[in-house]
Amino acid sequence: MDRKVRIPQALRNFAAGSLFSLISGIAMYISRIVFLKYMTVDYVGYTSLFEHVFLLASVLDSGVATSLTSFMARALIGDDEGKKNGVLREARRVYLVVSTLMLTLLFSISLFYFRRKGLFLPSLFYFVGQCAQYYLGWRVLALNASGRNDIVSQYVHMGRTAGAVAEIAVISLTHNFTLYVFVSMVSVVLSYILLFYKAGRVYPWMNEKEGAIDKKEEKYLISIMPSMFSHRFGSLFFRSYEIIAVDLVFGFSIGGRYSNMLFISTAFMTVFWIFQNSVTGIVGEHYAAEGRKDSFILYSKMAYLNLLFSFLAALIFLFFGKKIGEISFGSDNILQGAIPLFLALEMFLNSSRTTSIIFRDAMGDYHRDWWKPILEAVSVILLTLILSGRLSFYSIPFSISATLLFISVPVDSVIVTRRLKGRVNSSFLPIFVATLLLSVVLLLIGYSLI
Repeated sequence: MDRKVRIPQALRNFAAGSLFSLISGIAMYISRIVFLKYMTVDYVGYTSLFEHVFLLASVLDSGVATSLTSFMARALIGDDEGKKNGVLREARRVYLVVSTLMLTLLFSISLFYFRRKGLFLPSLFYFVGQCAQYYLGWRVLALNASGRNDIVSQYVHMGRTAGAVAEIAVISLTHNFTLYVFVSMVSVVLSYILLFYKAGRVYPWMNEKEGAIDKKEEKYLISIMPSMFSHRFGSLFFRSYEIIAVDLVFGFSIGGRYSNMLFISTAFMTVFWIFQNSVTGIVGEHYAAEGRKDSFILYSKMAYLNLLFSFLAALIFLFFGKKIGEISFGSDNILQGAIPLFLALEMFLNSSRTTSIIFRDAMGDYHRDWWKPILEAVSVILLTLILSGRLSFYSIPFSISATLLFISVPVDSVIVTRRLKGRVNSSFLPIFVATLLLSVVLLLIGYSLI
């Protein structure tokens, strides 16, 4: 795709993603307030646990879907519709197998664990809905690969908004948790069904039945599966471990209060995730067209810009996140202590890490670092064992996240720098020092407020 086309397309994706996220975020926010009014905080813990159990189960995807997106991007460059459709048919086969495996595993978890908690039906509704959504995503590959993330954002957030409205109606009228989960999942699946058919209208060749994937590409796909699995496992483990540990070890009520604070910080983080998805294509195109030196200059500018916005967002959350949470969910449903500080620090480090992820994705080299996600997963388990007896349960999860991110940010920067060594002067040191100094400032401000 021509760079002149990709840049405005990325800007459009960012604008559309931000707008639709804002609309659905407000609807979900109101839904959560209504939910807490009519239900206990324990149920918030249940929904968070369902979500993160599903995320860990989706590791069975093994990163194949991500690889297929790259193959689809290459196939879209030419006019060979048979080749395009061949990649798509391969994606359908992979998605069908993976979604079936996930549903089998999750049904077993519902049957043998959640049934004892009296949550068999709500957990089953949630897992079936999420697996159906995953399967329907095989056609969405073409939209993502061609840079039409704005269409995907529109339908996904439309489903979330409709789901939030349905949740408000059901929970306020019936107070029934099972029905609440059911209507929520129906809304999500319907939005993906609409997106599924929309993709076919945008690209008519999707409706063709002929075509086959190139055998060399199929072999390459299989060869990189271990590294892709490692990265998918690492990212999902990092997102899911804490909430599962809090829910299972400290109880669903604590998990519900945890997720209330996490919900607020996630709203701040959404803009950085949209930024990452929108900018990766620009950096990748620049890298291909202009070479490493100019690309690294562009990367450095984005790194400092992202650091500034990350720090400002963390400050806003540090000063106002707890107050917003108390106004929204009630002071009894918000964890006290150093939680806002750890969340602000985690949010800053997570968004700072975005710069390295962007450039690694753009270079296409991230799958070579297969060892890093596994190392992080092992580290977070060890940190839990070491810190659990020394810190209060309120701050354990946040301490672990912040500590792991302190390790990950410089390591990610080193990896990017090593990919470029010998070609440009490394800007790793100033980026890392800036991240470290801003983190210390956050800690000092946070502890002065406690």
